[in-house]
Amino acid sequence: MQIKQIAHVSFKVTDMNAALKYYVDGLGFTDKFELNDEKNRPWIKYLEITPGQFLELFYDLDNREKATHGYQFDGYLHLSLEVEDIQTLEQSLRAKGLPVNSEICFGPDNSYQLWSEDPDGNQIEFMQYTPDSFQLR
Repeated sequence: MQIKQIAHVSFKVTDMNAALKYYVDGLGFTDKFELNDEKNRPWIKYLEITPGQFLELFYDLDNREKATHGYQFDGYLHLSLEVEDIQTLEQSLRAKGLPVNSEICFGPDNSYQLWSEDPDGNQIEFMQYTPDSFQLR
């Protein structure tokens, strides 16, 4: 078995329009397609990050409480996205009014990191690899 890349990460969102504004308008993902459930209600939006890599956004059809950081572990920690220029990304996030939750820092894996979050509080990590990044060894 050989894993090639992340296929997708899935989030349940409480406000699809706010999520699309963050991921499509803010981060530049492509709104690729939508699936309906058995009752023909909108169910899942597929956003393409890069060819073959997707973010699945599930509509909150059952209005269940969502786990929040620090209170309950629900299996999700964060989505990490590789970027070419983390300083330019930070400027872009700020210019678009998107949250920037940290300063750019150099992590223990020898990569630069910056944190944001989507409208539902899902943590997004942006990483810029360096020649010494463990991920490239």
